[in-house]
Amino acid sequence: MRGRFTKHVTAVSLALCLGLATAPSVKAADLGTTSLASVLTAKSSYDNDSQNFDILTAAVLAVLKAKPDSAVKVLTDGSTALTAFIPTDGAFKTLVGQLTNKAATSEEKTFAAVAGLGIDTVEQVLLYHVVVGAPILSDDALKANGVTLNTALTGKSLAVKINGTTITLGDQDPLAADPVVNLTQVDINKGNNQVAHGINAVLLPAALLKPLGTKSLASVLTAKSTFDKNVKNFDILTAAVLAVLKAKPNSAVKVLTDGSTALTAFIPTDGAFNSLVKALTGKTPKSEKAAFESVAGLGINKVESILLYHVVPGSTLVSEVALGANGAALKTALANKSIKVSVYEGMHIDLGDYNKLKDPRVSAVDINRGNLQIAHAINAVLLPTK
Repeated sequence: MRGRFTKHVTAVSLALCLGLATAPSVKAADLGTTSLASVLTAKSSYDNDSQNFDILTAAVLAVLKAKPDSAVKVLTDGSTALTAFIPTDGAFKTLVGQLTNKAATSEEKTFAAVAGLGIDTVEQVLLYHVVVGAPILSDDALKANGVTLNTALTGKSLAVKINGTTITLGDQDPLAADPVVNLTQVDINKGNNQVAHGINAVLLPAALLKPLGTKSLASVLTAKSTFDKNVKNFDILTAAVLAVLKAKPNSAVKVLTDGSTALTAFIPTDGAFNSLVKALTGKTPKSEKAAFESVAGLGINKVESILLYHVVPGSTLVSEVALGANGAALKTALANKSIKVSVYEGMHIDLGDYNKLKDPRVSAVDINRGNLQIAHAINAVLLPTK
């Protein structure tokens, strides 16, 4: 996990902290016995909705089929009180992508990859998401900053961190992003002994992920940097980056050469730059070289600003994560400028900028995947000004 929380509490102090030991608002005897398993299996077919729990459901059923007496069976016993933090389908896709360095496609294939970890590993991962005891509702969880929750997986616990209304859970993998509770998916099955909260990443009870590589995006781009007639590659972008670094060696654009710095870049194709030049001049450039010269004519500071506006520092935003980011505003390397993300039909990613020209759409994904610096191709140039 990123950030370790070392504050430990006993079961009694945990209960007190969450307000579950004294004067509970609902007595245990008044709670219903609808199990979480029955809630999950009410809808368990694969689809394209990354925000539901089809993969989790399939994993639970697979474990119970292989090991009928598994402790996972507690999810089918509505008389046993517990709280489960349940990863969305998008969370499992992200995990599979991290494990394989390939974008997970369908939910069915994602589950197959999860099952490929082995039934015992899947069982342990599932148990690590379950906290047995009085159900923890979201209002109580928001008061639990610094608490350690003991899970149904022997000897393994979760650390809780609260920042405003954000609930983050710390796990045992030092490289995995710590899951955050989805505020639109809290208190599932409320009123019963078993409740659940949706989370945006899978909790890992052990170190399963490998470190990301440090191959820089600059090295990927400059591996092929001659002008040609292929509108789908990045010759003009590469020339622009090199021009800025030649004129301003200490430009913030230099971050693209440092593979140890995590970032995501949205990189316009040569066709995107051709379209920009036409919009600016009213004429279609005769060649990629001519297009670059028109772009360079904007001035090195302007080109620098445009390039920085295409860079989102601090995270490796793989495609399956981006597909779950509808409505997000991404802070860019250009001060005080952000990019708005819109996702359509669960598969198309559009980016909103500050100009009334065509909003870019992501046309190719996960360039340099497996490294800290990753890029997604876009079919128009993002502009930070009107």
